[in-house]
Amino acid sequence: MALYFFCRRVDNIHSMFLTKLPGFGIIRYAISTSIMVGAAPEYYAVWLGWRLFSIPLPAWLYQKVDDMLYSTYQRLVLLFFEHGTGLKIYFYGDADEIFKKKENVLYISNHQSTVDWVACNMVAVRQGSLGHLRFVMKDGLQWLPLYGHYFYQHGCIYVRRGQFRQDKMMRGLEYLQQERVQSWVAVFPEGTRYDPSKPEVIRRSEQTALSSGFQPLKHHLTPKTKGSWLTLDRLRGSLEAVYDVTVVYEGSYRHRERRRARTVALIDFLRGFCPAMHIHVRRIPISEVPTDEQEFQRWMYQLYEQKDRFVAPFYSPSDDSGAELAARLGGRPHPLPLTATVPSLMAFAALAVPLLGSELGRRLYAGTLLYGTLAGYLWLGIRAVC
Repeated sequence: MALYFFCRRVDNIHSMFLTKLPGFGIIRYAISTSIMVGAAPEYYAVWLGWRLFSIPLPAWLYQKVDDMLYSTYQRLVLLFFEHGTGLKIYFYGDADEIFKKKENVLYISNHQSTVDWVACNMVAVRQGSLGHLRFVMKDGLQWLPLYGHYFYQHGCIYVRRGQFRQDKMMRGLEYLQQERVQSWVAVFPEGTRYDPSKPEVIRRSEQTALSSGFQPLKHHLTPKTKGSWLTLDRLRGSLEAVYDVTVVYEGSYRHRERRRARTVALIDFLRGFCPAMHIHVRRIPISEVPTDEQEFQRWMYQLYEQKDRFVAPFYSPSDDSGAELAARLGGRPHPLPLTATVPSLMAFAALAVPLLGSELGRRLYAGTLLYGTLAGYLWLGIRAVC
């Protein structure tokens, strides 16, 4: 109860005073990124301790605790992205239904921004499945210090753009097939972000659609289906549904004119340049998803045609504000309580005291950052994960 009133007080101070300070956006970005990145060595050290301790234990037990740790860190991230920015989030479609259940799913989303992974967090945390998120991600991300190695250990799968290796992906999916490992496998079938400033990418996408017998999409790139199909084919027995998710950022258009995707990049998001997000969720029972690969390709394209229809009003001439448009389209706010995020900040702050408050702790912190990164690179290189 005390934590609840403390969180309410912090929220009131933020909304009434702090966000009105000149230059607060850049201060918020500096503070939030410093804390999120600064917490990485702490997190990695705790995770590594558990990983070594759990070697003789069943894989599902390791994964259960790892998922709890992952959820704790991602709640810290959401503290800054949701509560620290004053962001308004409107949910559409089957969102209310999925927030009342926990299940294993294939999460298919459009790719609009460098922070689309945060939108996955926003949906998953409201179901209580945040720790179960596992991304199919491009191979370049494996070179992120500490994060790159950890993501693979968490169950994420790296794929090489333009040189897709089916055998590497299948090896990653085998781990997720274990009965007691719960998963939200998140894929972005477009492969890269839709960016109006890159017409050559859009033209290639349109040519791909035409060569496959489809009409080009207006607001998305033609989805690549191989990775999604392999995921579904391998995990169909353990998945209960597909979540078809479409995200729109209010920072990605001005006066209903489409803007460059990077206008809602990480720095701009945390500086408050995206006042609201619109997230449409459609739950599709796994029994309704085609089992034939060619049929699946057509089915996937139909999903993206529906995504095009959902986002069209946001990029069409209109005098409606974002809130008015949300009301007209059936958008519903679903606020995340501060009690879902603040405890993570308190946990990492408590852990930082012994680490940064003593010489031994600082050495451990620096050693984890340096040697953990180098060891992670070596491990990924030996494993050749993609």
